[in-house]
Parts: sequence; C-alpha cells; structure tokens
Amino acid sequence: MAKILRHHPSNSTSEDDDDGTDCPLSGAEALAACKEFASVTNTDSGLAMMMLQQNGWDLQRAISVYQGLQNKSKSTRLKTTPKTSESDSKRMKSKEATTTSEFNDDKTKVKSRFKLLSWNIDGLDEQINTTETRIYGVIDVIKREEPDAVFLQEVIPTAIDLIRSLLPEYDSYAGNVKGYFVVILTRRELFKVENFEIITYPGTNMERNLLIVH
Repeated sequence: MAKILRHHPSNSTSEDDDDGTDCPLSGAEALAACKEFASVTNTDSGLAMMMLQQNGWDLQRAISVYQGLQNKSKSTRLKTTPKTSESDSKRMKSKEATTTSEFNDDKTKVKSRFKLLSWNIDGLDEQINTTETRIYGVIDVIKREEPDAVFLQEVIPTAIDLIRSLLPEYDSYAGNVKGYFVVILTRRELFKVENFEIITYPGTNMERNLLIVH
C-alpha cells in the first residue's frame, strides 16, 4: 500500500517557537478566562485557549476580536449570496432532491473531501500549569472538527495518554515515548494502516526524527 501520510516534525526548542503568547495569568485564572470566553461566545475551551493566546490573554479583547471575525464572516456570506429566479429555485430544489437521494443510498457514498488538521500544541509550555487544560482544548477541537488525519507537534507523554483515551476513533502513532515528539492520528473508519516507521535524523542533538505512516 502506498504511504498515506508523510510528516516532517520540527522538534525545535520552546525558544525557537516562541510566538510571544506567554500567559501572565495563574493556572486558575487562565482556566477561568477560557471558561468565560467559551460561555460568552458559545464555543469550546480549545477555541477559547487559541483566541486568548493570540490576544495576550486579554479576555475582552479576545471576545471582541472573535465577534468581529464572526460578523465579518456573516457580512461576506450575505454579500456573496446570489439572487435566484423562481425557475432557478425550482431547478435547485429538483437538483437537491436528486442529490439527497444519491447520498441516502449507502452503496453510492463516496468521500470526496479529505480534512487534515496540523497543530503545534506547545506541550513544553508548563510554566503556568495549564498543560492539561490545553490538552483538553486540543481534544475538544479535534472532536468538533472531525478531521480525517491529525499532525501534532510538541506532544508530551501526558498528552498522548489523554488523546488515546478520549479519541478512540483514531489510531495514534508517536515519534517517541519521552520528552516531546510528533504524533500522527488517523481515523480508523477511513485508513487501513499497515505499519509505521521512525527515521532518526543523523547528527541531531535534539532527538529529531521523521515519522512515516504507511
């Protein structure tokens, strides 16, 4: 079988990947901010964590930016919605009925799109004691988005244990079992994986490697 996924991890140090999103809050304060954001915006802790990190952990600014993005998205959809005549509407309804009939037939179901999620989950950042909160947020996003395959970077042993426990619909393949490493997740109902291999980069002092899933 051909190789279905090939991923080049970038196991760089936290200094290399520093994007200026260090949290000035305590663990309890960060968790409370995530819950407040999720409650106000009717989203989940994964999105809350991401928006707060991107906005310097300023709750009001994060909410304002998120709502602005939502309003902009709605405005764009309204401007681009084409007007249809009565005859066009009838043709569309007829086409919709035919399409629905085709997709209701189990024998004709064919997956036409492939969804891939790639994410550096920053598992090395333990200074604010929010590692577990971040991991649960990552799992929430994966459950909501339902990607077919997931590439994760900077995963730590605690994270992979939770991922394997809470995402049973995925098979998981890790580039290591200690320190931090990359992980590939594949949806069981879609992929038939024969094996995987780990190729160590020669001369590396940071245990960098190439994780390949066949």
